[in-house]
Amino acid sequence: MSEEKRLHPISAVINFVKALREALIPIVVLIFLNQGERNSFLDYLPFIGMGVFMIIILFLGILKWWRFTYRVEEGELRIEYGLFVKKKRYIPFERIQSLNYSEGIFHRPLKLVKIKVETAGTSNSLESEAELTAITKEEANELNSFISKAKKKIKERIEVDEDGVPIEEESEQEEEVEGKILYKMSAKDLVIMATTSGGAGVVISGLLIFLSQFSEFIPYETVMDEFMDVVQSGILIVAVTVFIVLFFAWLIAVAMTFIRYASFTVKLVDKDLVITRGLLEKKQTTIPLNRIQGIRFNQNLLREPFKYAAVTIESAGGSALEKDSNTIRLLPMIRSSEAPRILEEILPEYEWSTDFTGAPKRSIFRYMFWNLLFISFIIAPVSYFFYPYGLLSLLLYPLLAGLSWLQYKSAGYRLSEDQLTVQFRVFDKQIVYMKKKRIQSLELKETWFQRKGRVATLSATIKSYIAGSVNTVNHLDVKDVEKVMEWYQPETAPRAAKQAEALPEE
Repeated sequence: MSEEKRLHPISAVINFVKALREALIPIVVLIFLNQGERNSFLDYLPFIGMGVFMIIILFLGILKWWRFTYRVEEGELRIEYGLFVKKKRYIPFERIQSLNYSEGIFHRPLKLVKIKVETAGTSNSLESEAELTAITKEEANELNSFISKAKKKIKERIEVDEDGVPIEEESEQEEEVEGKILYKMSAKDLVIMATTSGGAGVVISGLLIFLSQFSEFIPYETVMDEFMDVVQSGILIVAVTVFIVLFFAWLIAVAMTFIRYASFTVKLVDKDLVITRGLLEKKQTTIPLNRIQGIRFNQNLLREPFKYAAVTIESAGGSALEKDSNTIRLLPMIRSSEAPRILEEILPEYEWSTDFTGAPKRSIFRYMFWNLLFISFIIAPVSYFFYPYGLLSLLLYPLLAGLSWLQYKSAGYRLSEDQLTVQFRVFDKQIVYMKKKRIQSLELKETWFQRKGRVATLSATIKSYIAGSVNTVNHLDVKDVEKVMEWYQPETAPRAAKQAEALPEE
């Protein structure tokens, strides 16, 4: 596979559309400012300039496609690109962690895919190591298979030819591994996920924000007068109206969930997880198991009573522009009791027990006090300046007291020989499973008020993108936190004693 190859010509169109999208706001502003009658040739100059600009963008897209070539040679993926200055990028196979596939609206009719090359150093950059905008699925699978085999041969130190192609007998050719399907979301799961994710609220909020941009043009007084007339005509009409609004918001949330998570499938292929999802744009993400830093269970207030949870992977690597590259949805919607069965096949070395050591009873006051004190700084001015309607904000006290109780009940930890599991809550309940070797740092925090109550805060950081993922459990018994800190300390003293015993006497 050492011959030089180009991307599919549709890449030129994709480059054109991408550049056009970035210039969309100036184009819309230009059209808006040039509305009205046109009496002379000069009035058409802005639109002529816009047409010339689009032709230039299209030409540059074609030139960019023509200048971009790739090939596999001498154990490297070699890419040459650049509009006016020729650039070269050589990526050794051993650095490549995964090839992530995606299929957009331009790819699927032509059976093409976009490939993003992720490496071990991608986590410190703002983009993927390399991107092949559009190649055929056959070429993508061939490239993926070739790189995988070459990496295995490099590890095994098998001889390769001058082009980096592993030397092997034809009879030893391996068939492509299909992988084992561990999980596949059903339509029912997608509906439940959309219903319990708060997506309808996001849709309504987005609509209100959109309408607020046109506040000068909307006759709010007339609308409110009409609304009051409707209210006076009957509560039933108001209730039906509210129901219709919520129903359509729910339908939009379900549609958005289907577009993003349709055909969601998790496969285990050798030592990699392969996640496929998407309706309009089909995406395939590959996660090497050795990049997994921790597993997170997340239950929001709607899903918790029904025992549903979302399971995510905290992964080392991935680019900053890829939202799903470091915190990856492994199981977007699943019953909490069913998740360990799937996870045991992926990470058999982990323990999935939820037998936690909780916070002491004396911590209840601290959860209540600090939360209620914080909300008081909001309730007091709202009640004063918006009296008497502002007094409705006093209802936040019992709501926050209930949340504080849930935070206390959720706080806890569990230790084993090589694993720390923590459970905590801000609004959503979270359980994080971390291996000792994956923990970047542990921290014990103890304020003056905590010291009086003999409690402390435990924070565990695991690698996830650049800054890391910090998992904090507040107001645990200080002896429990000290126990965890001792567990994390390197066993230098015992090893030194054993080495001293092993030395021969003079």
